[in-house]
Formats: sequence, C-alpha cells, structure tokens
Amino acid sequence: MKLLERLRHRISRKKRPHELSIPLRSLVFCAQCIGIFAVIYTARVWPAALLSLGLLVFGHISAYQAVKTKPILWKRLFSFVGIHLALGWMFVGLFAQHRYPQAQFAMLGMAIVSSELFHRLNLHSALGMALINFYVAATLSRDLIFGLFILAFVAILLIYLWVADSEDGVKNNPVTLRALADASPPRPAFASLGGLGNWGWRFGIAVLIAAPLVFIFSPRYAGYPIIPPISLRFPVHGSPSAEIVNPAVPVVQIEGWSNQQSDYYYGFSSRLDLSYRGGLTDEIVMYVRSPVWSYWRSHAYDTYDGRSWSLSDGENLDKQRRWGAWFSLFDEETMGTIEEIGARSDYFFHSFHVVRDLPNLVFMGGQPIELFIAADEIAVDSTGGIRVGGPLKAGTIYSVGAISTNYSAQELQSAGGEYPLEVVPRYLQVPDTITQRTADLARSVTSSTATPYDKVIALRDYLRDTYHYDYYPPPQQPGTESVDQFLFVDRRGVCEHFVSALVIMLRLEGVPARLTAGYGSGDLNQVTGYYVVRANHAHAWAEVYFPGYGWVPFDPTPGWNGDPQTGPVRRWIFSDLTRSVDMPAIPFGSVFQAGAALFDMAIGPLMVLGSLALATALGWGIWNLWQRWGTLLRYRFRWQPPARRKIFRAYRRAQRRLRSPRAATQTVQEHADAHPQIKALADIVDEAAYAPDPAYETLLERARRWLRAHRS
Repeated sequence: MKLLERLRHRISRKKRPHELSIPLRSLVFCAQCIGIFAVIYTARVWPAALLSLGLLVFGHISAYQAVKTKPILWKRLFSFVGIHLALGWMFVGLFAQHRYPQAQFAMLGMAIVSSELFHRLNLHSALGMALINFYVAATLSRDLIFGLFILAFVAILLIYLWVADSEDGVKNNPVTLRALADASPPRPAFASLGGLGNWGWRFGIAVLIAAPLVFIFSPRYAGYPIIPPISLRFPVHGSPSAEIVNPAVPVVQIEGWSNQQSDYYYGFSSRLDLSYRGGLTDEIVMYVRSPVWSYWRSHAYDTYDGRSWSLSDGENLDKQRRWGAWFSLFDEETMGTIEEIGARSDYFFHSFHVVRDLPNLVFMGGQPIELFIAADEIAVDSTGGIRVGGPLKAGTIYSVGAISTNYSAQELQSAGGEYPLEVVPRYLQVPDTITQRTADLARSVTSSTATPYDKVIALRDYLRDTYHYDYYPPPQQPGTESVDQFLFVDRRGVCEHFVSALVIMLRLEGVPARLTAGYGSGDLNQVTGYYVVRANHAHAWAEVYFPGYGWVPFDPTPGWNGDPQTGPVRRWIFSDLTRSVDMPAIPFGSVFQAGAALFDMAIGPLMVLGSLALATALGWGIWNLWQRWGTLLRYRFRWQPPARRKIFRAYRRAQRRLRSPRAATQTVQEHADAHPQIKALADIVDEAAYAPDPAYETLLERARRWLRAHRS
C-alpha cells in the first residue's frame, strides 16, 4: 500500500517548471565554453572542440525554443543517438590511437546533451558536466595558465548563484541555496544587491583562498599509483639496436665549428665528438612529473680516444620482452620483491610526457626499478642506459619507478678504494694522447686529499672555479687532444669539456669514472608539480664509482647544481624549498629561506589574484554607488528649465538656514509638517516638481520673496 501511495504521489505532484531565464542559460553556456577552451588549451583536439562548440550553440538555442513551446521528438532522438555515437567514437579512438579520445568524448557529450536543458536542475547538471571537462583538462595541464580557466569558471559559478537567488529568492531556490532558506525570508527578484550580498562575496573569497591552500598543503602521493601514466597512442615497435637513433638533424658543421642553435644534442648518439660546437634552443622537449629532484639520465660512455667518447661494448645489449607494458629493471635476489621495494621510504614514481620527438633513449631519474612504456622490447646496455626500438614520438608518455640515491659526504668518504674487477681497468682507461701537463695538474689539485671522494670534490671545485662556460669555444685544432686544449689553451667550453676533464683526471688518479648524458632537472612548476625540460637543458655530467654504493653523479660545470644526486622524496608540495647546499643549520634561517623562496614563487599568481580581487572590489563599489546615487544623478543632470533648478536650490538653501535638512525617507510635505515655517516654500517646490505645466518664473519669484522674508 505504501508503494502505491508513493506512486500516486509521484504522478499527482506538481510538474517541475521549465527554466525560462535567459541570464542563467547564458551563464551556463559561458561556463561550458570555458570548459571546452580548457580542454583545447591542454589537449589541442581542435576538430572535436570546434564540433562541440557548434553543437553547444545549437543545443542551447534548441532547448530554449523547446521550453517556450514543446520539445520536438526528433531533437530528443538526436540527443539519444548522438551520445551513443560519441561513446562509440571514444572506444574507436582508444584502439585507433586517436588523440585523447576521453577528452573528445567529454566535450562532445556535454555539447550533445545541452539540447536537453529544460529545467533548473538540468542547468545544474550542465555545470557538473563542465566540471568534468575541467577534470579532463587538469589531467593534461602542465602550467599555471590552466588556473585562469578555473578562476573564470568559479567567477561565472558565483554569478550564476547570485542571479538564481535574485530571480527566485532563496526560499524558492532550494536546490542551490537550501542552507539559507530557513535563515532568511523570501525576497522579490532583484529587490536589492543583498540576494547574495551578505553571503556570496564571502563565499567567493573563501573559495579563491581555500582552494589553493588545500591544493598546496595536501599530501602528494609519491609511491606506486593505481594506474601508471603511459601512452598507448604511439607504441614503439621493433627491437632496439646498438645504434642510438636521434630523429633531429644536426646543424651543418664546417671544420667542427657552428654558431647556430638547434634541437639536436650530439650527446644523444653512439659517439660524442668533443670538437662539435653549437648551442641549443629553449624549446620545451618534455614535462616530468616527479616528487624527487634529479637529473634525467639516458646513457653513459666509458671509452675516450682523445677527441670523442664512445661505449666500448655497445653491441652487448640485454634485451627484454614486455609483460603488458611493464618491464622489470631490478634483481629480485639482491633487492627483494617489487612489493618490498615499493614499501621503502625512498621509492618514488615519476612520469615523462614527451612534447617533441626524442631519440630512442629512455630518460629516468634515481636508480630505476621498473618501467611502464608502450614498447615491444627494451634493451639495457652495460652502463645502465635503456633504449627502445625507435624514437620517442611527441605525445608519448611513460613512467618509471625508482629509488632515490642520496648519499652523504661521510658515507662516500668511508667507501674506500677497493674496486671490483668489472670496474677496473674499463673505467680507468686513458688514451696515449693524454699530455703530461694534464697528469701533473690532476696530481697538483689532489695532492692534499685523503680519499677518492676528496679527490672528486677537489677536482670538481677546481674546474667550476677556474674555467668559464661558453657555448661557442674556439674550434679544436687538428692533431690536438681535447682535454689538454680545454685545460691549457681555450680555458672555456661546454659541459662535455668540463666533464671530460674531470673524468680523465680522476682516472689518472686511480678513481673509476665515466661521462653520462641526459637532461638537467628543468624548471620546476611548484603548483603543477611538473619539471619543464627544454632542449638547452640537455647536459653531461660525471659518474664516479664508490664500493658499496655504485655509481654516484657529480657535476663540474659552472652554473649547474654541484650535486646532481636525486633529492629526498617530496611528500608535500614546496617541501623541496628547504633543500639547499648553502643553507645554514639555524632553524630560523631555514624557515626564512623557505618562506622567501615560497614568496618569490607565489608572487606572480598572487599578483593575478590580487588584481582580480581589486577589480572585483572596484566593480562592487561602483555598483553600490550607482545604486545609491544613480537615480539622483540621473535626475540632477538631465535637462530641466533653469528656473526649476533655482527653485530647488532655494529650497536646499532654506534647509541650511533652518538647520533642518530633510531626511532621505521624508517627502517635502512630511518635512514641512515637522517644520511649519517652511510650509509655504514646500508648496512652491511641490508645484514646480509635479504640476503638469507650472509657471516656473512666477514660482521662482515667490521662492525668492520667501527667502528675503526669512533671511534673518
């Protein structure tokens, strides 16, 4: 029986009214357009975006026409078929390697169902679908520009709430503002700016302040993600070869000299020629999402011939077929299971988003444990470099699980000098062309050191403090040795020259070392958490072997961080601001430096937010002034006979003489009832203001006589 009563109640209850408000529909349309623009900015899916915008315009117009007349059956059928076609298109795109099929479906789905916006609740749902588009765009966003789209959406949402409340009153709008329904009586539409005046602006400021704070101080998940970020759009087919494939074309060289810039880094090759000269552009090549600061390593070289570096056993590759998209890079016997490794506090997960075509080298930070990449096969060379069967195309996404390698000076000083057989003599090799003065310089710089680590630091600091970085050093002369020319002739060069000098002098002192290539960390965006890596961040550094610890990186190049080891795992955003080599050990100094760095990073966004807040406050103030003084100004400045203006001026003068100004809520006659002595002048003012065709000159003469009579 209760069920039947409930059904009767649902059938007999009042039908939900159609929403005819053009302002509300316009605001929802703008919010949905901003959601589409956010997806366009991050995903660049132009065909689907333009189609979605067209469908959105058609849908909103169609929905408004339907609520004024009657929904047309074929339009409802269009929505039903269209949403299923969009869903099918998404599944086709997943298998046909279309560009971001989920983003395309989010836009198309929102646009198609816009023709069903009949009621107020439908408009709320449309705002929710716009938020879904923002979520899709947020997963692809790499910079702060995305925040401007969010601010615009929040602003439109607040205006929507205010308009909805002003049109219907709080009590008549329970879906949006039920919390205020019992606290305030219903009000007529647009009765005053107080519709949300005492609540909306406070809510808006609270949202604008609280949302960034919640994002900033929320924990960052640094461990194993539920779904590792990888891209299936550009799978790498084929088996890796010993030859490193770089899709970029080097600039033309004339006798080893070039003053041009390119995206080609000659270190990403099977052979690194130190006689090459040339700069790199600042084009973005990839984004890296990582909770750990690191250099992004690709491979290393072990053999030097006096002019170039190469890998002595480059043909010896350990190839591995994929299991799904997962590749294991660790030894379970020595390191334990993947579950045990993932539970370690120094384990972290980082993902690489390729923007421009890169060589077939896999870049990664720390000590890699596992790799998620859409490739048929990977190959690992003897230096730990990983390569795939073809170049990494723009749009490729892969992820790496790794262990942070962060060793203290005390640990490395105690490592000793007992090197395993597989390290010596391979990483102590020096060519016969090395000059005696190079060996003498190495001996002189390290003469007062006690451990291999001390030798590394002494030589590193000597190179950084003595020589200058220069993208275009003089061309290398024929028959010369590269390290000797850098140290004693040119005394300036690029990172490869600094690293070659460090590695060779360490080998001359009996310390195993090698030259490593890759990218520097890039520029960290503290809000998005992405490192922005550009072409000119391509870099070379040294790796030195320490018994018990393995290969540890060092960087002798001026202008780069002197300690390229991976940093501690950041569990909170901005937590790396306290990491500084020169930071004093005083807690107050650390707090001050962290705060200064935070302020320096946040000053740009704060200025944008401050400008928006100032503009909002200014607009609010102007609106209030207009509401208060607008009617008076319109009345005062419109054209009226001069005699009439003089009558009103005489009335104001009389009020000042009597020291009895009329209250804003009083009429002229009500004021005269309280002050009978001004009754005659009040009658003159009323006749001048309201009589159909007053004799202004006569009335003005009467007003002047009244003023003369009451002069004292």
